[in-house]
Amino acid sequence: MSALDTTSPLRQVAVPAAMERPVVRGDLPHLGWVEISKLRIDDRYQRPLQRHNWEAIGRIARAFDWSLFTVIDVAPVGGERFSIIDGQHRVHAALMVGIDKVPVRIVNQPLEGQARAFMGINGNVTAISTFHVLRASLAAREPWAVEADRVITRAGCRLMTSNRASAERQPGEVYAVQWVRDRIERDGGVSAPALAAMEVALASLKASQEGAAVTDLWNHIALRGWYGAVEPLDDWIAAPGAALALAGFLDREGLTGMLSRAEDRYRQAKRDGKPSAPVYRLLMADLQDRLDEAFQTKAAFIKAGEAD
Repeated sequence: MSALDTTSPLRQVAVPAAMERPVVRGDLPHLGWVEISKLRIDDRYQRPLQRHNWEAIGRIARAFDWSLFTVIDVAPVGGERFSIIDGQHRVHAALMVGIDKVPVRIVNQPLEGQARAFMGINGNVTAISTFHVLRASLAAREPWAVEADRVITRAGCRLMTSNRASAERQPGEVYAVQWVRDRIERDGGVSAPALAAMEVALASLKASQEGAAVTDLWNHIALRGWYGAVEPLDDWIAAPGAALALAGFLDREGLTGMLSRAEDRYRQAKRDGKPSAPVYRLLMADLQDRLDEAFQTKAAFIKAGEAD
């Protein structure tokens, strides 16, 4: 076939010369076969298998066909064992049909690299929850996850890495993972002012009487409203006793009542066929107005935070 033959459906792999040549990263992987008994699943970044996962595994097993089986991405973890980066569903299906060895692509990566590879492979093609992303990000030591976990823990709260039924949730547990990430990760980095606002907002809510007792105040609506009201306080929140001052403010105003009134206004607007801001914005605006009334100067704010 001539190089100028345009009638063939077979096309060579080629890249236009004008395109920029990117830098290749990572060690060259190796292909091979590994016994399933030597494969491991690292729960620090991998997804746990739920009922729907087992249903998917069953479907793969019932339709098992080697022509559809792609290589499993793994990393050596010592003792002739390998951690599965991608492909645990296919490995379980292979085991289900009696196969004891699977084709693999072996990449030499530490835990952090494995977690990043998991996110890179699965983040674009598989429905993974924000909790899976958080666990993988913590394992990969991603700055947004490490810093968020640090300041939320320091605030006396807990950034949750898995979901719980509403009846099992506790005050101080933060489930709004994507909201946390959106607040503190700016332009590819971590925002120090946002971290400071996050810590003070959560610490003050946890220190308030209602915040320590009412689980509903830890949903994403209440958190967004309260954080949005605290963030504009700028350098005030760096003052000693800031969390104590804001906790006292919440005790006086009653966040539960303010949230309920914001929800009522939203529902009434919908019933009347009128436009309305989201509930969290209505709550945030009310809180900002009350904060302006309660603390007209920075000196008043600092005095409110002084211990008796």
